[in-house]
Amino acid sequence: MTTRLPGTKVGPFTLRERLAVGGMSEVHLAVDAQGRQVVLKLLDPRNARDAAWRALLRSEAVLASAAAHANVVEVLACEEDDDEPYLAMEYVEGVDLAFMIRALQQAQRRMEAPLACHVARELLTGLAHVHALTADGGPVLHRDVSPSNVLLSVDGAVKLGDFGIAMTSRASFPPGPPGAPSAAVAALRMRRGKVPYMAPEQLLGLSMDARADLYAAAVVLAELLTGRQVFATPAEASALLAARDAQLETLRDVLADHAPSLVSAVIRALARSPAERFQTADEFVAALAPHAGRPEDSRPLLSALVQWARTAARSSQIPAHRRVSQGAMRAVHDPPAAMPPRSVYGEALEAERTREVPLLFYEVLGENGAPRGRFTFARLVEQAAAGVLAGRDTLVAPDGSAQRAEDWPELAPHLVLRSATTSEVADAQADWADAIPATTFMSALAKLVITEESGMLVTEAVPTRKEIYVFKGRPTHYTSNLPAESIGEYLVQRGLLHRGELDMALAMMSRFNSDLSTALVQLGLVDETQIAQRTDELTRERFGELFRWRRGTLRFFRGVLPPAGALPLTLQSTEALRVGAMALDEPVAHFAPVADRRVRPGVLAPRMPLSTLGADLLTGSEGRPTVERLVARTVAERRVGAAEVYRELYLLLEVGAAVLLDG
Repeated sequence: MTTRLPGTKVGPFTLRERLAVGGMSEVHLAVDAQGRQVVLKLLDPRNARDAAWRALLRSEAVLASAAAHANVVEVLACEEDDDEPYLAMEYVEGVDLAFMIRALQQAQRRMEAPLACHVARELLTGLAHVHALTADGGPVLHRDVSPSNVLLSVDGAVKLGDFGIAMTSRASFPPGPPGAPSAAVAALRMRRGKVPYMAPEQLLGLSMDARADLYAAAVVLAELLTGRQVFATPAEASALLAARDAQLETLRDVLADHAPSLVSAVIRALARSPAERFQTADEFVAALAPHAGRPEDSRPLLSALVQWARTAARSSQIPAHRRVSQGAMRAVHDPPAAMPPRSVYGEALEAERTREVPLLFYEVLGENGAPRGRFTFARLVEQAAAGVLAGRDTLVAPDGSAQRAEDWPELAPHLVLRSATTSEVADAQADWADAIPATTFMSALAKLVITEESGMLVTEAVPTRKEIYVFKGRPTHYTSNLPAESIGEYLVQRGLLHRGELDMALAMMSRFNSDLSTALVQLGLVDETQIAQRTDELTRERFGELFRWRRGTLRFFRGVLPPAGALPLTLQSTEALRVGAMALDEPVAHFAPVADRRVRPGVLAPRMPLSTLGADLLTGSEGRPTVERLVARTVAERRVGAAEVYRELYLLLEVGAAVLLDG
């Protein structure tokens, strides 16, 4: 690769220092003829002649130039020098917000609430301006609001930078040159930002709008107020799933020393549903106004804090690799051009090499010495986690050596992990128990939702055992003892993962806190957003199947927490019950035996909001009509299908909002 040395001329600028390099571009500190410092973004020499890469750089320039505002990093020029494009940007002397947060953490300090709210207010003001712009027929979204893209100048200014992946809410970019972009450019255009700051809809690959940027700004504010990352865990995949589910219980506790109205504003801005958040940046700013310091007071305070952070860096109190703020630079986050899309962390793993992992087989003997089969080590890990492999089973290795499963250091954590949850209730008396078909899974779940229970619902039909964990009536996690229902198997079935790759990840799982999702992501086998999307699909499918069980036992254990590795469920309480109603097969046939029974209103629980159709059914049931007559009348009045009406009636009956009369 060609190296651009200090002193190299690019247009009217002279390079002084390379600040960052990535697959798309290089970022340099430079000076113009008058000695004024600027930041130059140059395409990597390998990409400089590629029309698609050049168009992408121009797109960034177009959006950033249109976003000219006091709270946005200024674009000075987007030109070409000897057929080499470059983007010249304002040099903001100071630090970025990520650097500031690390400096405060190192000094065991945190930003005072009035100053933190001032920074957030300035950031939101810049976002309000960006969101008011239009390009390609839709409003502009930044999509990468994070501390490293928020600059704090030595004079106390707050500026939003880096429009490298900005786009319109119609999920399109400003038009590039004719023809399809290269694969590398297409992959870059689909990148969605930094996981801990991505809104749930962003993580799941759903349509999004400006409220996703506001969510990210709220994460930034929460980190300033708490001095810690909101969705930081040892495993990146765990952070991903926590962010996707907007798990905020811990954050509420950490924020408890701030004003309740400020905490409420932050929590609202971090709501999982966009409809429950602030709808505009201006709304968010208004909510912060009572808590933010006056701009004329806050700016000098911020200036002093920036100077302190720079001094701390020079005295080596914190790592100095980001002393020069990178602002509008995407380069440090760009994947190498040759890196396959599936690889996100570190070096890419070659798929062929992955598939060639040698498969060694182990003989399994039960406690009584009876042979149970030959399995790869990865399959043994799966069986241990699912409870199929017992600690006292004997394993015979390919070299002929034998020992119990519980004595293998690589297997022991999985055996312990498997037994940790089951042992907690093995000898315990269930808080309540029932059986299918005397009751239904739908009725059991409705009971938990209405009473806002927290704990574990065990559903079992030998040999299958599934566990649903609920918190205050909301299903939060799912586990199964069926190896085929693991996220790894699901990815293999969908053709997104090779069998050899899964075997390797399972064999190495103990290195990643025994979490398969984390192993798959950290090994570069699956993209982290793909994990979120596919986990969501898997859990919804398997959860929905429980409503179709025709036999089995149901036991509830209050207060039991989900184990590590449990798959998250992203369903709200009433949404989960609607999944059950949709799972009702042949609803007309289901109600045939009770078609002549009369219906009356029951007791509607406060946590059970009605749909319009449900409200009409309850109103119609006040005269105690028969099921058949109530459905027929509703179908005629609302002009909807009978199956839809029957499913809605089924939901009302299961939650007790409607009641069938005897006789």
